[in-house]
Amino acid sequence: MAAALIACRGVGYRYPATDRLALRDLDFSVEPGEFVALAGASGSGKSTLCRLLNGLIPHLHGGEVGGALTVAAADPRATPPHRMSRAVGLLLQRPDAQCLATTVARDIAFGPACQGQDRATIARRVREVVEWLDIGHLLERAPHTLSGGEQQRVALAGVLALQPRLLVLDEPFAFLDAASASQLRELLRRLHATGVTLLVAEHRLSEIAADADRLLVLHRGRLVADGPPTEVLAGDVAGWGLEPPQPLPAPPPLSTEATEPVVEWDGVWCERDGRSVLRGASLRSAAGEIVALLGANGAGKSTLLRHGNGLLRCQRGVVRIVGRPVGRRPVAELARDVGLVMQQPARMLFAPTVRAELAAGPRALRRYDPDWCARLSERFGLDPLLDRSPQLLSAGEQRRVAIAAVLAGRPRALLLDEPTAGQDARARATLRALLRDCAADGLAITLATHDLGWAYSLCQRWAVLAEGRIAADADPAAVLAQPEVLGRARLSTLAVAA
Repeated sequence: MAAALIACRGVGYRYPATDRLALRDLDFSVEPGEFVALAGASGSGKSTLCRLLNGLIPHLHGGEVGGALTVAAADPRATPPHRMSRAVGLLLQRPDAQCLATTVARDIAFGPACQGQDRATIARRVREVVEWLDIGHLLERAPHTLSGGEQQRVALAGVLALQPRLLVLDEPFAFLDAASASQLRELLRRLHATGVTLLVAEHRLSEIAADADRLLVLHRGRLVADGPPTEVLAGDVAGWGLEPPQPLPAPPPLSTEATEPVVEWDGVWCERDGRSVLRGASLRSAAGEIVALLGANGAGKSTLLRHGNGLLRCQRGVVRIVGRPVGRRPVAELARDVGLVMQQPARMLFAPTVRAELAAGPRALRRYDPDWCARLSERFGLDPLLDRSPQLLSAGEQRRVAIAAVLAGRPRALLLDEPTAGQDARARATLRALLRDCAADGLAITLATHDLGWAYSLCQRWAVLAEGRIAADADPAAVLAQPEVLGRARLSTLAVAA
């Protein structure tokens, strides 16, 4: 019988400068060829475990590791990450951190080149993974110009080009459109069938539960469940921040009240790096509305949102905020009316503590209300995190901090880019309830998302962006009844029920 590919015995880990254990007494093993799903609430230790398996912990992050750990016959504590990467491929939660070269083609080839592979082997591996992930059209693009979902696929291609025995993926479905998610599921099945061992950390369990052999659940750093996914999810998992696939609820009713838009995109055009991203896109977001902005990876959703708060300026067309054209007004002035939470919230966080982060924006806008900040902290589950550094939080925790920090300034409009990425079931439910409350108070909300089930239960309107224009703008049921539009935007009705 082959030795376990991963053997954890009493493993614990503590990040530097903290008394809190991120992992506690982990005992499990993974046999060669297994497909293991890893679940748990935000901050439960999933990303920490993933980084431990390939040596980023402790070699990059420092801290103290206890217990006995063997991965691919090596101890990651004593083996540097560049050597571990020959057997262990890791896709990080932030794909932009793994895209380093000047073009996608060079980025994919970088890993095999560092392994000393010859040109013919490198070229063959690049061709294979490009075909698997359907990214041939991106090869000459610079990675930093891609959407989050496109970066996700490019980063995964770079990992697969190393041909690891163990593939560790941290939230790989977080930024993918429905078609790309379907392609990834099929790729994982193919890799599993060829004998590659898979460990996939994921909140969207509907994406992998049917294919995984086992489901491991972490809760506050401890392993609390280990078994077949159907058996684990049949139990009471809500206390661990998990949610089995649910019946589809009815969407909220479409408002019939005529209200003036808070943010209005009118015929917006944008060309970047010689490519037309927006081609006359028009959309409006009125007080009390929650609008979902949908579309394929790379469709221009993030670009449209960034025009809404002045981070990007119209090349043609106009953006109006409360009736006034944005023009050349400074972003700091526009922030009094429009708050934007970007796809990678870590880029927005700068204060030494969560407490200071929540107060920074309102103080700059001269709107600081300690009672409102305290209410937001409680609603978003941030009270235990108030004295911690935002940069040391999990991606899901960082996203909650960023949204709360923007809401703390009491804007009139809120723009959210992939707000549920990295969020556990409890956080998604909390955010849904809070956004409903904010809309009831008159906030205009526009959110770009691939989480169609969540958007169906929350948003009165769906606006679909395709080929640089809004191809549909109606209630969810009406949009779902337009198969031609869904196809152009790489949307799937199956994703609504997930």
